[in-house]
Amino acid sequence: MSFTERGLFCPIILLLFMSNLSGCISTDNVVDGNQNDGVDESNLEPYMITTHCVEHEFLDRCFMLLVPNNLTQDIPVPLVIDLHGMGDTNQMQFELSAFAEIAVEENFIVAYPQGEELVWSIDVEEVDNGLDDVGFLLEVIASIKGMYSIDDSRIHMTGWSMGCMMTQFFAVETQGILASAGCMSGYLMTEAPSTYSIPIPFMEVHGVLDSTVQYADNSVNFMIGFESTKGINVGAMQNLEYWADLNGCSGIAPEIFELNDDFDIRGYSECGNGAEVRLMSLFLAQHNPYVNDHDIHNKPGNPTDTPSTRILWDFVSKFQKE
Repeated sequence: MSFTERGLFCPIILLLFMSNLSGCISTDNVVDGNQNDGVDESNLEPYMITTHCVEHEFLDRCFMLLVPNNLTQDIPVPLVIDLHGMGDTNQMQFELSAFAEIAVEENFIVAYPQGEELVWSIDVEEVDNGLDDVGFLLEVIASIKGMYSIDDSRIHMTGWSMGCMMTQFFAVETQGILASAGCMSGYLMTEAPSTYSIPIPFMEVHGVLDSTVQYADNSVNFMIGFESTKGINVGAMQNLEYWADLNGCSGIAPEIFELNDDFDIRGYSECGNGAEVRLMSLFLAQHNPYVNDHDIHNKPGNPTDTPSTRILWDFVSKFQKE
């Protein structure tokens, strides 16, 4: 099946939020933990968050960095890049995705880059910020590697909505960087280039009741939202099948790995380079599949509290580059 037949859609987020992390902020801005006047108890906090900036395409581009305080210096640790959705900020993604708790438990660092104009450049002209965001994310990774001991074989990328689309775009546009990728509520918006030759393990989590990036067929939303036909006739299953084709997976239909009242997980395990491909379908979830007390867009999210972030991490963390 051609990519045109599998064309994909970018979500519409109606509410734009601003935070104090928009733009370039000092690298000394620590925003975690409780503060005691005159007493440095940073080592008692589970993690610290600082904000750092790199210059890319003559712009200061910034990212938040979450570092657990229980890391041992000079021991290489995994790195997760977590990308926000369209119209959101990195602060909002930090609050939404709940990777902080897992990072402390399992000893890895998380970066939350900020998209320029609150969007990512995913090769969709109608919403493109005109920047080289693949290059920016490569610079973010290089910058973090200059500050901390990062295990090159365990760099993973994730994100939500447009951040999920950017995750997939980065995965197919680069080789030898990511050990795996997994993200929430988004599809690949462009065909993989011919340079994509080393399969990357990939998992997507999607709410069946998602009305923003529709699970079954997103054609109408894409044409109405962006007046574009680029993402016609694509849904979560089509995205799964495209990744299966891309990664050279065997089997004429996806295998069901888990099935219960709240969700199922299906996909392919026999793929090139030891890769696997998964789709987790949350039966009662809408556009926000994360577990949180409230949806930041005031929409129902994951009503069954299925631990989607943990399940996603359990998948992506299985893999490391040779």
